[in-house]
Amino acid sequence: MSALTLLVLAPVGILFVLVCLQKPLSVALPAFAATIPFGQLLAIGHSRFGSVSSILGVLVLVGLAGRLVVSRRQVTPPSGTVFLWVGFLAVAASTALWSVSPSLTSSGILEISSLIGLYSLISLNQVDREIVHRVEQGLVAGGLAAVGYGLIQLTVLGGFPNDVPGLPPSPGGRFGNDMLGPNNTAVAFLLPLCICLQRSVSAPRTSTRRLHAALAFLMFLGIVMTGSRGGMLAAVLCTLILLVVAQRGRRRVLATYLISGIVAGLVAFFLHPFGLAERDVSTTSSSGRTSVWKVGLAACPQYCLLGSGWETFPVVYAATQPTVPGADVLAGNGGSYQPHNVILLVAIELGGPGLLLFFAVLGLTVAEAWRLPRPVRGPPLAALLGTYQASLFLSNLGYKFYWMAFIMVAINRSAAYAERAREREEVGLDAVS
Repeated sequence: MSALTLLVLAPVGILFVLVCLQKPLSVALPAFAATIPFGQLLAIGHSRFGSVSSILGVLVLVGLAGRLVVSRRQVTPPSGTVFLWVGFLAVAASTALWSVSPSLTSSGILEISSLIGLYSLISLNQVDREIVHRVEQGLVAGGLAAVGYGLIQLTVLGGFPNDVPGLPPSPGGRFGNDMLGPNNTAVAFLLPLCICLQRSVSAPRTSTRRLHAALAFLMFLGIVMTGSRGGMLAAVLCTLILLVVAQRGRRRVLATYLISGIVAGLVAFFLHPFGLAERDVSTTSSSGRTSVWKVGLAACPQYCLLGSGWETFPVVYAATQPTVPGADVLAGNGGSYQPHNVILLVAIELGGPGLLLFFAVLGLTVAEAWRLPRPVRGPPLAALLGTYQASLFLSNLGYKFYWMAFIMVAINRSAAYAERAREREEVGLDAVS
């Protein structure tokens, strides 16, 4: 990029940063949500914090921290999940004292603390329904842009990126290899899928319902293009939860979408038209997960009491694998050393205390999602459970889309509380008058 271009764009960038700091919830958070699916594809440099989504996350953090300092008004009482996540962070930080790799633990603590801080500050700030709507729009816009990028790869650029870095795109490649990785990219589409499905049956205008039905199809197509079996199962679970939560008159449409999606997914996975999901037809393996889980369970007696240290599972795997008969020697590239199961990850790295806190915060968040008003309950609850179900096959606790599922519950909770408080205030004023 030339110096002249930088000189022209610099004022625009500075202005955008200032607006994000001034309006972290209504501007920066929707932009953050929109950039989540792209991961390191949109990045400045090679730092783990160099992605555009990470930069926007920092702007949200700084802006919300400033709001808490300046404003003393607190409308929504803090959720118990905030204290549980802070406790989780404290346990993770304490493992640095006995970590099998202190450098990995220190680096990982910085990342997880930023995500927990982001979630906590959003939970502590006032949110209204307009902000929730903007964040939802950001999620849908980001998902749509990501699917469009994938379709261009498929139809114009010769196929998706190859599984092996450095090789050219090929029909056997997988969508998401250059973003979050295929499996995590699939999970990143769950939230926008749930939002679009909900609007496709609840929007007041027929044209709006049809538009969001088409958008839901595109989000589903994005999941299919990744070839992720876990992503497909999570999408089915999300639709089932939306169907259960929906009002009776809307369940028939969602059931139709569910059956159509299952049929379309099976066709893609077994017939792979246009090369879609070809990876899942060519292999029925567990992608090394069986060996990873076998080694993780073998290491559990040694580490599941106090933990091996945050982000040290790769070290534990490398040390334990030779002692486990039948366990494969996996290459570390592409995350093969990761546990591919969030429960196993927390159990090995943080031990019993971390695992108890994780289950506690998950259960409380599900309870808070269930207590949301019925018209808005579906997408946050479905996406949360779908993301968790996918995490039983992935190690995605450090990914922003995982935390976005928790954030959507938090902002919907805050908006619902503000609406109830306003209704009580209006009733009180009517009684006085």
